[in-house]
Amino acid sequence: MSTARARTRTRRLVPALALLLLPLAACSDDPPPPTYSGTGNDQVAALMQQTLDRRARGLRRHDVARFRRSLDRSDAALVEEQQTYFDNIAQLPVGTLAYEVVPDTITPVEGSEDHWAEVVLSLALDGYDATPARTRDRFLFTPTPDGRRLVIASTTDHAWEHEHPGNVQPWDLGPVRVQRDAGVLGVFDDTTVRHASAVLDAAGAGRSDVRSVLGSPQDAGPTGVVVYAVRDPAFLRRLADRTVGDPDRADGLTIAVPVDGSDADQGVASYRIFLNPRVLDQPAGVLGRLVRHELTHAVLGDRGRGAPLWLSEGIAEYVSVQSMPPTRRRLPARALDIATRVADLPGPAEFAGPDAEAWYAVSWWVCEYVAGVYGRPMLLLLLDRLAAGADQRQVLPDVLGVNPAQLAQRGVGLMQRTYSGKETP
Repeated sequence: MSTARARTRTRRLVPALALLLLPLAACSDDPPPPTYSGTGNDQVAALMQQTLDRRARGLRRHDVARFRRSLDRSDAALVEEQQTYFDNIAQLPVGTLAYEVVPDTITPVEGSEDHWAEVVLSLALDGYDATPARTRDRFLFTPTPDGRRLVIASTTDHAWEHEHPGNVQPWDLGPVRVQRDAGVLGVFDDTTVRHASAVLDAAGAGRSDVRSVLGSPQDAGPTGVVVYAVRDPAFLRRLADRTVGDPDRADGLTIAVPVDGSDADQGVASYRIFLNPRVLDQPAGVLGRLVRHELTHAVLGDRGRGAPLWLSEGIAEYVSVQSMPPTRRRLPARALDIATRVADLPGPAEFAGPDAEAWYAVSWWVCEYVAGVYGRPMLLLLLDRLAAGADQRQVLPDVLGVNPAQLAQRGVGLMQRTYSGKETP
């Protein structure tokens, strides 16, 4: 998606019927145009599809001339914005890229020969997505001056996008700088690319550290990880609630990329990580711990969906520190204050409140207690048993022999004994 502005224009063109009936002139390196025999709307759809196919081939083959032939080149602003999109896609390891028009969404623009239509983009990053992700957008098509083809006049309809939030990615909204190393794809911008080496190193090492604790992912899909570190968080606000964490507060987030942006039941193509630029200047140890936390969410994926936050976030915190010497596993000072009044396991209100950081630490130490007393595999067993909103008041006594309040108190007791008299940040 580009930021090209949506427009309605009146053109001095041949009538629409003549447009549909004229033979099409194919570019020399494009396949012959189709022969039409259906309704007018079918013919418009076929013209749109031919344009979308040209656009997709241009993007896949890094052929800018072919790509530009799909655009209304009389609009310099559109061409410039679309050139940015082309340059962004050219940096990605594209495995699949195809567009499909949705015929029953074709809508003529009153007073012109233009038509709006919804289009579906199927995009997979080779080595990073288990399957192509399908996302819908709405494009404006306009006839060429000779009436023989349709070209793209806009890729943005703000009103439609407000009603249909999609899985927008950083490369859809502005220039990006892509760096790759050892199974990690980093997406940066001009203000963050100087941190690329540190981010790639942290993510590369973190992948091994997380797998050593959790094992390999349950599926046999791609194991590469995509990390976003961009200054403008606009894309986060358009992810339709597909982040693990609060985009406005978090230092890091895990992002689910759905197989179909309009049908959540089709599952997830991949999980990606966002790092807030404010953390990029942190020491390597701090950055590495944050990356391992988010990688834990990505590796676990959909496992334990609906489990309580104290468990999913506690496991992520637990895994994030396992590769660190115990003496370097820093604890927020506020956590020890909170520990003196813990009466139960934290819920959503605690994680959304001003002491959220301390409650993350409490959850971590509850998981430390479980792993130490019952064994590390018990954490994943609990995740499975508490998935889909299962009642922890029933599950915990059945599995661990303690109720939620007892488990919380034992976890903070271990935390207090471990950090008693020690310096905390």
